[in-house]
Amino acid sequence: MDDQKVILQMTSTQVQEDGQQAVMELTTAATLHKTKDAAVLEYEETGDSGLTGQAVIELKGDTVMLSREGEASMRLILKQGCKYVSTYSTPFGRLDMEALPTRVMYAMGEAEGRIELEYHMHVQNQYVGLNRVSVQFHHTA
Repeated sequence: MDDQKVILQMTSTQVQEDGQQAVMELTTAATLHKTKDAAVLEYEETGDSGLTGQAVIELKGDTVMLSREGEASMRLILKQGCKYVSTYSTPFGRLDMEALPTRVMYAMGEAEGRIELEYHMHVQNQYVGLNRVSVQFHHTA
């Protein structure tokens, strides 16, 4: 299937142990590529820190894979109930990270979809909070 241009809207909320919340929102152009058994969204990302990179969200079966390549790189595989251990590489060094998903859900149409993720995150063996990520995307007019 040909690549489709879509608009991606993402809201990411991190809830810390003390209840404080940090919310980030992103609306950007993305490319949706669908195969027989997977869908892949690719987009440029600029973080609050000013680090930029190419981000990819892959939807396949009961798994969602998030990856980022650029000034900071990471890969996170989310499958409900399965712990995932990886590293987050930044210009300042590598950090060990661990994610334990409690919600991994997505729904797809022809050129639109929705992704809902919730996972507990540890970095350098320290609990950093509960992350909630909500993504919606739809075909551009």
